[in-house]
Amino acid sequence: MNREWYKDMAFYQIWPRSFKDGNGDGIGDLWGVYEKLDYIKSLGVGGIWFSPLYASPNADFGYDISDYYQISPDYGDLEIFDKVLNKAHALGLKVVMDLVINHTSIEHEWFRKSRRGVEPYTNYYIWREAKADGGKPNNWQGIFESECWQWDDVAGKYYLHLFSSGQPDLNMDNPLVRKEVENIMRFWLNRGVDGFREDVITFISKTEGLPDDGFVIGLRGMRFYESGPRIHEYLQQYRKILEEYPDCFLLGEAPMMTPKKALSFVSGD
Repeated sequence: MNREWYKDMAFYQIWPRSFKDGNGDGIGDLWGVYEKLDYIKSLGVGGIWFSPLYASPNADFGYDISDYYQISPDYGDLEIFDKVLNKAHALGLKVVMDLVINHTSIEHEWFRKSRRGVEPYTNYYIWREAKADGGKPNNWQGIFESECWQWDDVAGKYYLHLFSSGQPDLNMDNPLVRKEVENIMRFWLNRGVDGFREDVITFISKTEGLPDDGFVIGLRGMRFYESGPRIHEYLQQYRKILEEYPDCFLLGEAPMMTPKKALSFVSGD
């Protein structure tokens, strides 16, 4: 078992929309990637990291996922993905996927069912009633937008979105949501991918009660979800999946991380 291969490897990041158009529709796609795999190999890299390839309405160009189990039609389908994956492996290239699980798209089936109160999806997202005075649930600020709470007429409640209003945050405290993440990971690992880059993964655990933030320096509210109270528990749960896939690895994107705090997330020397 070798989990150290990534430490000595250069990766080539592919933003699929602009990489190469292989079918003539003006949008980069997996057919274009397939054509360029020999070129990528010639650069001396050992692996490819794909920015999101999943089905998405593109409110945030792929980081708002509507189906974790399908390739965006703009880029192709699972058949051409498998061709790319198999050729990459034949060339000795590893393939890493983006794993975006802090939030989904508002067009995801989970959200559509959650807003209608369909079980077991009711608690898949972070819903809150308006305050007694009709105000938003707390005073947090959004990262993409000035507000991070969006009123939903169907649910009759607000939902939390740290990023755009088209990207509702998942409720990672719900064990059913974490089980969904495990299923997504296994689906792609079983297909043959070599690991994941976990998008804004240190934002997935929010402080219980979502309290107002009295600080006025920096992004208001961030201290209540950046490396939140259960972050290590959740990361360990997802890391455990890799025991089933000996040569695969996880890389976490950790915004606002300091070297001192990073030591709590790593092992070894």
